Amino acid sequence: MPMLLDLQTHFLQVKAISESDNFNNYSLDQIQLLSKHSLMMMDYYLFSIDYLQTELPLTTVSAAAVALDVAENLRRLARAYDVCLDLDITQKLEPVYANESALKGILYGLASSLIIERQESKKVRVVIAAQETAPNIQRLGVYSPDVNMSPTSIKQSRILAGQARAAAPLEISSSGLGLMLSDQLTHALGSKIMRFTHRGQKGVGFYVPMSSQLSFL
Repeated sequence: MPMLLDLQTHFLQVKAISESDNFNNYSLDQIQLLSKHSLMMMDYYLFSIDYLQTELPLTTVSAAAVALDVAENLRRLARAYDVCLDLDITQKLEPVYANESALKGILYGLASSLIIERQESKKVRVVIAAQETAPNIQRLGVYSPDVNMSPTSIKQSRILAGQARAAAPLEISSSGLGLMLSDQLTHALGSKIMRFTHRGQKGVGFYVPMSSQLSFL
């Protein structure tokens, strides 16, 4: 249901843009952007459903590389919403023991949900973070001085995602899909999304262990 609502919203936007009397190259770019974002959300959500009842295959993964890759995938979406997207990565992070696709899906879901929060009067800053917070433990997540998100928001998205709503053709309104897939994938990793404060700014994230092979070495 949340995936269908999310796709419906984006298809309505594409329809509105394509039927506009002022259709131009910028309109084409917007359609491409919406289509790419929608497909990525669908891929990550289907991936999360596949592993609801089975175990994720785990391997050694660079959390820093994951955060960088997600940020690059979201650059254009952030610019379209006048959002300043930054990275905050602890230098020389050791690899973690996790699933790369799951890590990307969680960060993509959290960050994109923050990006598409409507802010009428000010520019928004969103930070994708990967930090070593304790020996053999790293935290991945997102924080912002401008947009609030909490684990409660994620719980509420499960309810809101299933409710009927009117989609404004020229606005992206969140179905809660990004929050839901992030929640499901963190559980699949044996973790959970938690509130944190970093550099005086609030955010949400999850914890993953460093690779046990590297810890042994």
